[in-house]
Amino acid sequence: MVHRALPLTTETQKGHRNTEKMRWTISVSLWISVFLWCGSLSAQPSPEWIRVAVSQSDPEVTLQVYGRFTMSALHTGEPIQQGRRLDSVAVRAVPQGLAVGEQVVPFFGVKIEPASDAAISLNGKRLRGTIEIVRQQNLTLLVINHVALEDYLRGVLSKEAPDYWPLESLKAIAIAARTYALYQRLTKTTSPFDVSGDVMSQDYGGKTAERANTTRAVKATRGLILTTNGALFPPFYHSTCGGKTEHARVMGPFNITPLRGGVVCTACSASPFYRWQRRLTKADVGWALRQSRHGSIGPILDMQVTKRTPTGRAETITIRGRNRDVALTGYEFRALFGFERIRSPQLTIQSHGDTFFIDGAGWGHGVGLCQWGAAELSRRGLSAREILAFYYPGATLTSVSELEATPIRVIDAGGR
Repeated sequence: MVHRALPLTTETQKGHRNTEKMRWTISVSLWISVFLWCGSLSAQPSPEWIRVAVSQSDPEVTLQVYGRFTMSALHTGEPIQQGRRLDSVAVRAVPQGLAVGEQVVPFFGVKIEPASDAAISLNGKRLRGTIEIVRQQNLTLLVINHVALEDYLRGVLSKEAPDYWPLESLKAIAIAARTYALYQRLTKTTSPFDVSGDVMSQDYGGKTAERANTTRAVKATRGLILTTNGALFPPFYHSTCGGKTEHARVMGPFNITPLRGGVVCTACSASPFYRWQRRLTKADVGWALRQSRHGSIGPILDMQVTKRTPTGRAETITIRGRNRDVALTGYEFRALFGFERIRSPQLTIQSHGDTFFIDGAGWGHGVGLCQWGAAELSRRGLSAREILAFYYPGATLTSVSELEATPIRVIDAGGR
């Protein structure tokens, strides 16, 4: 692939001739940017926009812009390049700053702003809004997509739910996703981004992932969010609860009425993840531990659930080794073997010789709205409002516009 060389500014050329000055510039730039990112803690961020980390640890990304664009230094706004389009170019983190194609610019971060009729492509994924590419200290890149909240949701909903699901279920999930995103937006004021673009926050596919029916659901619920006692809360949701929802304490010190779990849900029985089985050998368990922060515990002797939540999910799983034991939370156990392999902490473990047989139910943490259950409830005639009332008892459906006159109140983790 041939990359188009970017014309460098006079300051950039001077930077190449003076390494010490360039290092000083990068250092000062970093501190200025941190200050700007943190901003004033007293000012509430705009609820109309969100910052999405679409890449957090790649040493290189591929950038392309379809249409007019401006590339500028992140910390000063100094223009680096303007053009009618940007052909595919590799952007790399280097000690001197950023390498854009064959040219090195002595800035730790750049901002790419497309014209209103243009689009950015990052690693083949088209994105709305603008992006910032930041060189991190370990020479990896942090790429942040600044995008309108409603546009962000268009790229989320199609990844979180099939677009062929009933519209009312998609509307319910859209409202939950919007509330979750806004909650993160208003509680991440000291972080350079609000949400990540993967399943650790909400899966985000950008403009590339948008679909007609999911976009319709986003537009039909524009601005609608959930509150409890007039305050914003994080309405977690998941694929399949497997029969009963979980208390939000598994997600942190949350103790609020809409997230106390215990909602009996048989509507998700049609989910392909309602029941599942896995098989792990003692060798599998030992290898996974050696690759993790836990390290070797010697030959594996046994593995069993030693504590459960009130809904029956595994709260603690103890792995016995010849040298020592390791106690894992349900989340840690899933992370150890992969969230797709161990789909839920709602499981039982039976040992037969050198093999552990795992019978599981559901997919996800089980807190809040069950997506497969919502789809079935919609087929049974329930509206989006009724679906949300079922999974978030005590929550109130409201509009962002009703709360914007004063700073939006956000509930803390303790439920106050």
